[in-house]
This record gives sequence, structure tokens and C-alpha cells, in this order.
Amino acid sequence: MNVDFESLKLLPQMFALIEKLNNQLEEGHTKRWLSVKELANYLSYSSDRIYKIKEEQLIEGIHFFKKSGKILFDRVAIDSWVVKKDTHETYSAQRQIVDNVLSSVKQI
Repeated sequence: MNVDFESLKLLPQMFALIEKLNNQLEEGHTKRWLSVKELANYLSYSSDRIYKIKEEQLIEGIHFFKKSGKILFDRVAIDSWVVKKDTHETYSAQRQIVDNVLSSVKQI
């Protein structure tokens, strides 16, 4: 097997790139609570788009929480939202069913 010296000179650069990719993978997939900027990066959206989605489709207390003036998104709930496409209307409809059941129980 012949290895030219030009290729050997590239090994440190290749190793540095592999380390960088590994760190990005570990950081991105193990962190549960994401800021707006991190969520935008995670979903490949702009921060403005994240704010719009938050207002229109996500539910506070399920998909995101406000702590000390900062919005924290639950990555697990966001992943579920992406797959299921739960919307505020779906949540409202489910909530209405629960309220109806509870009110009928109170009447008994």
C-alpha cells in the first residue's frame, strides 16, 4: 500500500473536522431545552419563523415554557409536534371534550 506524504499532511485537518462534527452532533441531540436561536438552527428555520410558529401552533406548557423572561422549547415535544403536526386547534378540541366529560360528571 502506497501512501503519499501529501495525504499524511492532511490528517490533522481531517481529525479536527471529525472532532468538530462529533461535538456538534453531541451538543445538538442531547440538549433537551432549546432557545429560539437553537430551535431555529435545529429545525432549519429563521428565528422569525420560530416566533410565528410559537404564536400560531405551539402550546405554552407543552412545547415551550417561559422562565425568567426567556423562552425555552422542549426538544422532545417539538420532535413530537413535527411528526404529529399537533396544532392549537387539536389541543382546543381535546380540551373541549375533557371539559364536556367533566361537566357531565358534575351533573350526576
